[in-house]
Amino acid sequence: MSLTKPSWLRYWSVKKNLSALNEHSSGTFYLINGLRFFGFVWILVAHTVFVYALYNGKSVFFQALDDAPFYLYWIWNADKAVDLFFVVSGFLISVILLKELNKSGDIRLKRFYFRRYLRLTPVYALIVMIFWASKANNYEWAWTNLLYVNNFLSPDKMALQWTWTLAVEEQFYLLLPLILLFIHKTPQRSFIKIMLGLLVASLLIRGSVLYYYDELWNANYRAMLSEKEVSLVFYGKLYDNLATRYGPFVLGVMAGYGYCFHQQTICTWVAASRHRALLLNIIAMSIIVFFMYFPILGEHYSESGGGLRLYVIFHRTVFCAAFTWFMLSVFLNFDHFRWIAKFYSLRIWHPLGQLTYSMYLIHFIVILLVMFQVNKMIKHYELPAAEALVIGVSSGAFISLLLSILLGVVCWLLIEKPFLNMRELFEVNRGATHAKPMDKSIGKIGNHDVKTGSNN
Repeated sequence: MSLTKPSWLRYWSVKKNLSALNEHSSGTFYLINGLRFFGFVWILVAHTVFVYALYNGKSVFFQALDDAPFYLYWIWNADKAVDLFFVVSGFLISVILLKELNKSGDIRLKRFYFRRYLRLTPVYALIVMIFWASKANNYEWAWTNLLYVNNFLSPDKMALQWTWTLAVEEQFYLLLPLILLFIHKTPQRSFIKIMLGLLVASLLIRGSVLYYYDELWNANYRAMLSEKEVSLVFYGKLYDNLATRYGPFVLGVMAGYGYCFHQQTICTWVAASRHRALLLNIIAMSIIVFFMYFPILGEHYSESGGGLRLYVIFHRTVFCAAFTWFMLSVFLNFDHFRWIAKFYSLRIWHPLGQLTYSMYLIHFIVILLVMFQVNKMIKHYELPAAEALVIGVSSGAFISLLLSILLGVVCWLLIEKPFLNMRELFEVNRGATHAKPMDKSIGKIGNHDVKTGSNN
């Protein structure tokens, strides 16, 4: 009797998967791992603050927030980190699809959709099953998570509420290849015009939603986040759905298009004037820092009005436009951002960046458990509100980060990476004949060859 192990078991080799986690090779997109990790840390800290407020009550939380020093304001604006992930996702997926479209004249939709589903679902399914088996809050709706339609539910019915981002991403992945194929087949082939049209439409949709719901139109930002009736409308209609959040994806797609087809044009335009590059970089960084530290939850912005409404409509798009330029500048190695590219490309960020998906799925559960213990200790010492907030959040976030990394490694080694390895076994239409190459005009999408791509 043969004792040879089945060939598929090699995909669960802890040694090989651990080696792959630490493997690092040079490449433009490896710096994205650094961006991913710090974006995740930003989200984790913000969720730690949210759980702190959950355990202590909103009045205690807002008092602590008002007393907190200015240098902590970036924490309250961590919802922008989600938008950064959307920009990066739009960029990477568009590069993959544009590369395929440029090479073959078509996109293998079944293959793309299956690979996306298989990329996101294995670890997610495990978390959902554990959540369902534990009969946690709203567990009866957990099936919607596996179909990536959980964001269609009211926020108070949603299981694993922080996973709405996965639903939005998967819905975007469903639509993007169809949009690119449509542009590919249009006579005018006006990629930028169509993308700009979609971007403007996203702003109009946000404005329309804000205007249509009186609860939002007449509320301040604190009420949108904390008052139950208002927050249900805010999260359900404005925050958790693709229609009002796809703008950052579009910006990422536009960056991917520029990177694939117009690198030389962009670099030449920037190099034509050193002051131009410096000015654009200063503007981009100023916008990023401004929105990171803008005290939208501060007591001075407690009234509703035109300024707040404009902020709600435009802040994500403006912030992400600045970040998109920053990201593209780093990828194209512009002078002023070379040191940033080197920092985010450091070897240490590569494994941490690869772990961010698994860490994101489990981090909120970890925070709930950690902050329960931290909060008990904080109350025992009877610290002032602002001091308790700083100590509680910093210690809770640090412990939660370490535990999330540890559990993320386990999920990566035993679930995420094995299924990534196995995707070759599940290729849809692997032997299918490729579509015919595009004609020499290549005008369907752009005017230059795709120079690089990204791992799928």
